[in-house]
Amino acid sequence: MTEARPRSTRPRDRKQQIIAAASEQFRASGFHNVGISDIAEAVGISGPAVYRHFRGKQELLHATLADAIDKNTESFHGEYADLRELLDAVAAGTLERRHTGVLWERELAHLPPEQRQELRARYVATIEPLRTAIAASRPDLTAGAVEVLLRAIIAVFAAMSQHAGKVDPARARPMMTDLAVLLCEFRGLESGDGAADGGRPVPRGRLLPVSRREAVLVAATRLFAERGYEAVGMEDIAAAAAGMAGPSLYHHFSGKPAILVAALTRCLEAMLFDLSAALEYAEEPGQALDAALYSFVRISIQHGDAMRALLHEIVNVPAEDRQAVRRMQHDYVAEWTALLSGHRPELSAAEAELLVHTAHSVVTTLSQVDEIWTSRARRQDIVALGRTVLGLPVDAPPAD
Repeated sequence: MTEARPRSTRPRDRKQQIIAAASEQFRASGFHNVGISDIAEAVGISGPAVYRHFRGKQELLHATLADAIDKNTESFHGEYADLRELLDAVAAGTLERRHTGVLWERELAHLPPEQRQELRARYVATIEPLRTAIAASRPDLTAGAVEVLLRAIIAVFAAMSQHAGKVDPARARPMMTDLAVLLCEFRGLESGDGAADGGRPVPRGRLLPVSRREAVLVAATRLFAERGYEAVGMEDIAAAAAGMAGPSLYHHFSGKPAILVAALTRCLEAMLFDLSAALEYAEEPGQALDAALYSFVRISIQHGDAMRALLHEIVNVPAEDRQAVRRMQHDYVAEWTALLSGHRPELSAAEAELLVHTAHSVVTTLSQVDEIWTSRARRQDIVALGRTVLGLPVDAPPAD
């Protein structure tokens, strides 16, 4: 008589396993490039087993984002002696969940508006203790200026946790905490009433280039930034490009992926072109880095659509083109890293690169959030905050 085999039991944390696998898959490949079967394979179960817990991929995305918010709650809502202790706890918690910032920034748009609103409200409630602590430590600041510092600090945590892999783990957390404290002490936002000096230009007529190819690129970049790459069709691009017919787009581009590659390449080439001028005319690394920073701020403000596409849509670039685009990104960061290492030789190469990524994150975050511009952040403020991150003289004269 054969002995009966015990029935396998479903792990009690199966739902959490699925959420963790989905989070990693969405982060690495993008929501639209991941199937339920991919997530199931990562967990070691069948596709139908995923549907026992979630009705579909969109519900699973909502669960991953809600889970990320919930896991951050403990860090923000603990009992702390002072602001530094709070910031250190948030730094530690963020390092434990290194890539959730990417997931939040890139994939939130794939949820229905009511779910996006609900998650944003939960996120705002989660980080509220940090906002309150900043305001208490800086009674000289307006509510708008506190918002600027809050967004900058959140950008520091997101970027440094994401790119901290090469840095000595014993150094990553203190670097994050020290930099967050430094930003809390930033002077320069105490006065002023808005974006009157160098602020974001307000789009009005949105004039398009005469060239049909250029008009297609401008319209597509804006649509990709507003709706997300997957939500935009060739007919949408044609209609936005001065009422062109859809088929006529193929006279200029082989398809939507080619338009995305052209948009990203153009943005990176512009950044590298400006950087070459900084290298040509600067007399020492810090001066060149400051000029590069000023250029990056200007491009981020004036060409925010392209920057958003660059940040969030590279996962949709065809595999055969992605390496070249990534190489351009790497070259741009590497030039900044070399300049920062020359200016601050006490930093390791990994630490310098981490600060470069962080400066980029702070600049793009502040230059792309419109409500901040209605409060206080002006171009020179963003430059000064970027200088603070990099360790450049904050009150140096403008680089242009």
